[in-house]
Amino acid sequence: MKNKATAYTRLLSTPDSVVWYWVYTLCMRRQEPKHIAWKPLLLLALFFLVSWSGASFAHSPIFMLAPEAPGKEAFDLHTGISHTRQGDDRYSELEQEFTYGITRDLALGFAIPLAREERASKEVKQTAKMGIENPEIFTQWRFWDRDVLGAKYSSALRLTGAAPLGDKSIASEKPSFMAGLSYGMESLKWYYFVDARYLHNLEDDGSKRGDRFFADAAVGLRPHLGKLEETDTVFFLEFNFMNEQRSKTGGAGNPDSGGSYLSVSPEVLISPTNRLLIRGGVQIPIYQAMNGTQAPKDFTFKLVIETRY
Repeated sequence: MKNKATAYTRLLSTPDSVVWYWVYTLCMRRQEPKHIAWKPLLLLALFFLVSWSGASFAHSPIFMLAPEAPGKEAFDLHTGISHTRQGDDRYSELEQEFTYGITRDLALGFAIPLAREERASKEVKQTAKMGIENPEIFTQWRFWDRDVLGAKYSSALRLTGAAPLGDKSIASEKPSFMAGLSYGMESLKWYYFVDARYLHNLEDDGSKRGDRFFADAAVGLRPHLGKLEETDTVFFLEFNFMNEQRSKTGGAGNPDSGGSYLSVSPEVLISPTNRLLIRGGVQIPIYQAMNGTQAPKDFTFKLVIETRY
């Protein structure tokens, strides 16, 4: 019995864990009549599941990094919509992201964001501008991966660069770079993730946006392990920290910029099929320590629809 459990350890720890759970249950049953030929049935079930399931999504939070990879030669298409507000200023973004799995653990991709900014003050009427933000090119390497019975542990490194190719009215004319590390555990019922990221902005025509440091943690729960044909649902709760340095103009720091922020983010993930994933969440500020005089940040809403080919 122990050998059977060991043989199916990796099956239970893959992104298709809900599928393989039923295979594992079939293998571990003890009360079947001996005259039933379970091995041929098992092989038939394995063939059907592999052919039917294909490459499925990893389940991960929406506002942070996760050590996921689409798999070798898999292609992911992400469409994300987000909206945030700070005082009378509003920022909305529609982002199209493409990710390709070069190997099982190495992915390469790019993202093209369409942004809209609305600014208003007591002295100036509301103004709005819209355009293509600087496109991003990124790579993610899952450098550590461990499978145990019913769970998967992994860590990944992500490097991102934003090229100064966007509309000048809304995008910076200099590139920016981000590096991040993530760690996660995925099981049939529970999920845990932590990450840390640093965003570095280059000086743009005498002005410089403040660099940012992010640290996040999340816990996820699958309340019901349904049947194969049922919709899969996972709930996440994120805790997000961000520290932003002061922006600079002409080498001098702006006293009314930068600060530290702590947010909590409830989210839901719905997967009607193994090739379609819908994630939605809201980021709620619970602590803000801002420099100088600044309007507090408000809620941030985000919705992501993912498909795999």
